[in-house]
Amino acid sequence: MSKKTVIHDVCDVVLKRKSDGKVIATAEAQTTSLSQSIQEDLLKGGIGNKTLYAINSDKAVSGTIKNAFFSLDWLAAQQGVKVEQGSVQVWENEILVVGSDGSVSLSQTPVEAITFENGEGESLVVEELSTKVTIPSNFAEPKAELRAYYKYDAEGEIVEIRSDKFSEAYEMEYHTLEYDPDTDKIHYDLYIQLDKIKPSGEAELNFEAGNAMTPEMKFTALSNNNNAVGRYVRVKRNADGSKGARPSNSTQETAVDLGGAS
Repeated sequence: MSKKTVIHDVCDVVLKRKSDGKVIATAEAQTTSLSQSIQEDLLKGGIGNKTLYAINSDKAVSGTIKNAFFSLDWLAAQQGVKVEQGSVQVWENEILVVGSDGSVSLSQTPVEAITFENGEGESLVVEELSTKVTIPSNFAEPKAELRAYYKYDAEGEIVEIRSDKFSEAYEMEYHTLEYDPDTDKIHYDLYIQLDKIKPSGEAELNFEAGNAMTPEMKFTALSNNNNAVGRYVRVKRNADGSKGARPSNSTQETAVDLGGAS
């Protein structure tokens, strides 16, 4: 009979992209869930239309991972692309003070027309692409504050959102801890392995002042050619509390050895 334990931790998660072996891992998940459903059709007949048989099919495994930290790798997995290094034009939005000579200095070099806004809400568009811009006195006097909007070239990590790309296949493993209810010590490491999962292409990012943005990924598990979807694996800790591992000279235990069915 299998030992009863207590689980009160979230799972660490490791994903490995099948196409190139790219590994995405997190030890900062907030929630990790796994759901299994089946299609059950009841065969009925006879007087009273009683239930004669249950036809089970379409076992489906899916789950959700919510992470405490933001990572572009998670977004890339949902988009079906890779994180690339490159140059892109981004907007700058900064507050500047007009100098005594009637000019302002931008922090970046603009790549297109600059829009200035003064304290009255009036706008001024300047076509000159320079970091130092002279402001007309009838728009803003020296020492006045202006807000500047303009684009500049920046180097960074890019995740493309493409209409012709979708998430790729990954293998996935959940890992959490089982505690002995009598000693409160870690007794087992529990692993949930899914051989092939497909992250959902649906993504929702919620940004709220004062609250951490916690990205979420949903996925569906797929079966392989042997009808296997994955497995639950329980590995007992060593007496000193270290992770258990099979000694190199040990023999393979069977399902009967582990208390399971042969």
